[in-house]
Amino acid sequence: MSATSNIDLLALPALRDFPGTVSARLEALRERSCARPVPAGWEAEFEGLLASAVPMGEAVPTPAPVGEENPCARYSELRVPRAGGRVVAGRLIVPEGICRPSERVPLVLMFHDAGCPVRGWHHMTRFCALGYAVIALDGGRVAPDAVADALPGLAADALALARAGLSLPGVDPDRVCAWGEGLGGGLAVLVTAALGPRVARCAVCNPLPADRADVPAWLDAAVLARRVTSELLVGCGLRDELAPAEGQAALANAAAGPARLVFYPEHAHERINEFENEALRFLRLS
Repeated sequence: MSATSNIDLLALPALRDFPGTVSARLEALRERSCARPVPAGWEAEFEGLLASAVPMGEAVPTPAPVGEENPCARYSELRVPRAGGRVVAGRLIVPEGICRPSERVPLVLMFHDAGCPVRGWHHMTRFCALGYAVIALDGGRVAPDAVADALPGLAADALALARAGLSLPGVDPDRVCAWGEGLGGGLAVLVTAALGPRVARCAVCNPLPADRADVPAWLDAAVLARRVTSELLVGCGLRDELAPAEGQAALANAAAGPARLVFYPEHAHERINEFENEALRFLRLS
């Protein structure tokens, strides 16, 4: 289905037919579909990934050396064992005190961008104000030009961490959201496609890879969106050259569930504070 968007608020009617204008580009993105041929059998490849990304034991949180006490949050590090002796690292924050409204709390699965480390502990703590726990994949830095090579391993790690998170004590596995930026946005879409209805909402900013021929179809967010039935929010910097708007529009329009695409004409591949506010509102479950 086609995503809703803010195109009508941004594109000037008088300029929509003038090539080279922002309005004309936005109009072309309204019904944009995936440009890459989607090969037969990609779903079988994806199912193979799901079968391989299984935790081989329980994830046991250990206290994290954050350096500051917080009566509203408990900080832990996670280690999730996988087959072959691989261990997936993650960060866990659980709301406490006045920020914990019930024994079981919703969970946000959080993924960071290429070229960046995992978000800081105190930045992640903002989800505690909503009464949410948050798990972030600590996947190290991946150079933007190495995304295609790193993606299969990161995808399996992200899925294993997400599955382990759903079984943690105090987490409500029926109230889960996914959130990511750039490469992390692509991983958030992948996890949402894998977990199905267990993920209620997914918010991504400039997700990648999307509609790119240099990655397998079963790892491309614009292809995986066909399996996303959850509510989806996509933020797109129109000047982004690393994750072009054409791929973002193809992703949102391919989603099997309700999707909204929000364009930011003056932003490139960067943190968009206005979208972060939009995402926080969107991820708040009743």
